[in-house]
Amino acid sequence: MNVLFLNPPSLKNEIFMKEIGRCGRKSVAGELWPQTGLAYLAAIAIQLGHKAKIIDAMATPIPLHSLLELIRKENFDLIIAHTSTPTFNNDKKIVSEIKKVSNAIIGFTGTHTTVLPEDSLKQSEADFILIGEAELTLKELLLLLNTLKAEKNTVFDSQNLVSYASDQLKQINGLAFKSNNEIISTTPREIYPDLDSFPFPARELLPNEKYIMPFFNRKPFVTIIPGRGCPYKCTFCRAGKVWGAKPRFRTPPNVIAEIKEVISKFNIRNIVFMTDALTLKRDWTIALINEIIKDNLKFRWICNSRVDSVDIEMLKLMKKAGCELISYGVESADQSILNNAKKNIKLEDSIKAIKLTRQAGIISLAYFIIGLPGETEETIKETIRFAKQINPDYVNFHIATPFPGTEFYEYAKNNNLLISDNWDDYEEEGSAVIRTETMTPEQLVKYQKYAMNSFYLRPKYILKELISIKSPSDLFAKLRAGINVIKKNIGL
Repeated sequence: MNVLFLNPPSLKNEIFMKEIGRCGRKSVAGELWPQTGLAYLAAIAIQLGHKAKIIDAMATPIPLHSLLELIRKENFDLIIAHTSTPTFNNDKKIVSEIKKVSNAIIGFTGTHTTVLPEDSLKQSEADFILIGEAELTLKELLLLLNTLKAEKNTVFDSQNLVSYASDQLKQINGLAFKSNNEIISTTPREIYPDLDSFPFPARELLPNEKYIMPFFNRKPFVTIIPGRGCPYKCTFCRAGKVWGAKPRFRTPPNVIAEIKEVISKFNIRNIVFMTDALTLKRDWTIALINEIIKDNLKFRWICNSRVDSVDIEMLKLMKKAGCELISYGVESADQSILNNAKKNIKLEDSIKAIKLTRQAGIISLAYFIIGLPGETEETIKETIRFAKQINPDYVNFHIATPFPGTEFYEYAKNNNLLISDNWDDYEEEGSAVIRTETMTPEQLVKYQKYAMNSFYLRPKYILKELISIKSPSDLFAKLRAGINVIKKNIGL
């Protein structure tokens, strides 16, 4: 079979950073994230002997008419499109246009369609949804389609697929599909424990040179997913909706093998470990870091962590292994807001984590959220003061966005706090789809911009950044990123 994995183009020429297990947001400083999740699915297709192609139209912009002509010519049997909440309306339009030129069976994957599979099928012309962790679901779907294609000796489209295979589709767990005028959701798929058994992402199908970020001086980088699943129940997050609540980790030798492939096969030495908290399981983290050091692997890497899961011994070891930046979800300086959001951290944890990270010589990035339940103008001001007090190297203030599938969404909906049901607006960078009990959406946007400017435009901070510049490329990267952030936050 001929399978296309598509990250659809933006009809508004916008760039969104998307990963299958995450919500998706607009690019702020020119960063562009790899489609590693799609590359995992493509690797499954290749492993089964199928022909696979990835088109990342965010990384390599392509006019819609050119995309449609390519799809028409290549005669794909199956198309998997990656979507997210803020891009869903755009992506369903792309699928509708594809339907006009192709007989391919078309499905969606991603967090949005995972939590809203039936609504997504009703609102779009997609034929099916891959729900949650999709590798094994895709594998079974491909096996079924291949068998049917051989038996019936026909090119399958959505109509004859239902005619021939509705009963068989019902046996594939983790799938939602259209059957005549009915939408059927099958039994949820159990989370697969053996991540080592998955083939490495088919990065040879990706435009790897396009994936850049200012931190790596706009040089190519890859994302490596060393584990999946998050046991925490933050009300604003849906990380567990795709990967599950039980953390699963690949073995350190398996991760090391992928790192070596990235370096030797793709000549890339900038890596983001894309997992909710690389430090979640201390013994595993230490084992991975020791493997990196033992094999003398030289590459630059960054990761996410919880503020309550690091210590100075671990951090110093991470620094020795090449870690240059750790992102932390600090969220708020108000303990009651953190408690209501079920973040399960204390303010002291954030203070300590930033301090120890600095002590270890690692750059820190703190994420804050403006507009969570209980937020007031005074709590926002306190959070801004707190950000300056703990003084991480970088910050990002997001506006609280109640993504569907989260407890926060249900809270906002039940308390009449939602001011938009247009998925285009569900984007954390510069727009608000909620009000709080005391604040308007316009106030939340104003304070987000104020918070960013207040932190980054301090003379002391600017001087520190100037002193830290090591090369002309470093200078240009920081200038470009800074200009983009300033333009956004002063409304240019």
